Amino acid sequence: MTKENMNNEKATSPLQIEDNVEQQIVYILDTNILLHEPFAFLSFKEHDVIVPMTVLEELDSIKDRRKDVSRDARVAIRALEDTLRDASPEQVLAGVKLPQNDDQHPSGSLAIINDYALDKTAHTLSFNENDNRIINAALYIQKKTPHKKIVLVTKDINMRLKAKGAGLAHVEDYRTDQLIDDIQFLTKGYHQFEGDFWQHIQAVDSQTEGRNTTHYVARDTVPLTYINEYLLDEGATFAGKVTGWDDDKISILDLGRERLLAKNAWGIHPKNIYQGTAMDALLDPTIDLVILTGPAGIGKTGIMSTIISILVQTSVKIKSIAQFLQRNIIQNISLTNQIKTSSKLALVECNV
Repeated sequence: MTKENMNNEKATSPLQIEDNVEQQIVYILDTNILLHEPFAFLSFKEHDVIVPMTVLEELDSIKDRRKDVSRDARVAIRALEDTLRDASPEQVLAGVKLPQNDDQHPSGSLAIINDYALDKTAHTLSFNENDNRIINAALYIQKKTPHKKIVLVTKDINMRLKAKGAGLAHVEDYRTDQLIDDIQFLTKGYHQFEGDFWQHIQAVDSQTEGRNTTHYVARDTVPLTYINEYLLDEGATFAGKVTGWDDDKISILDLGRERLLAKNAWGIHPKNIYQGTAMDALLDPTIDLVILTGPAGIGKTGIMSTIISILVQTSVKIKSIAQFLQRNIIQNISLTNQIKTSSKLALVECNV
């Protein structure tokens, strides 16, 4: 081998190795990630995880509050303590190996960075806010380890924007707990017709029982429909729900927009037709499971909280009624033997 060939080999070998090695990723977690999922630091496979000191301070301030989020803060603190319990201060700063499931799935390490000890430079944000301290910690690590991919993970949209503006190359939302990758392909739960619904109908048979009217239309009107799918149009009156089908026809319960918008659950009314369909589904005793999807701020939590409150308070009332009947009615009936039929009174307590 000539000297020139040896020099060429030395020049090209490192590049070839670099191409074959996957870039190491370091994830820096915001407080809201650990509150959202206390064991989130175990979800990053073979990659390293860093928790800034500011995050621990925020968890500490939250854990003693009388709110549900305080429990998540305490669980996160205990999980971190269990992982770092036997490590020395030097090991905590350098990174402690996370539990490994098996030889085929290696794990990364967990470290804590003291972001309070970082110096303020011209390229950092103000240290007056906790979010800025966490971003500054990410910027510091990015500068010190340019060969690694530094990722700030936070559910705070504004914080992600600030981090990008401050020069952080990679910011992400936490989606490890999302069971469905292609959530945009989930059904919306309703089918929207263009124009008026009845313009699409060639023939219809209708049956009315009490206040409920059911229409039977051709199956090809909505060929890909399913049970409990809501049917809407661009008009101001029609709204229906699919209640069944066969090879030829679909049965549609005529709900009407006015009826859906008049739904009332302990003083809570829907603001639009989509909230109306959600409340109708949640209040329907024939539907066992309801899944609400959509962006933040559309009323999912408010509607669910209302329904759960109704169920809980109904459970309490049923229990009170059962106790009253047991004390005042059932005992009297058994003593006086006034009722001699074979019928029985069954009281079932509802549990949420």
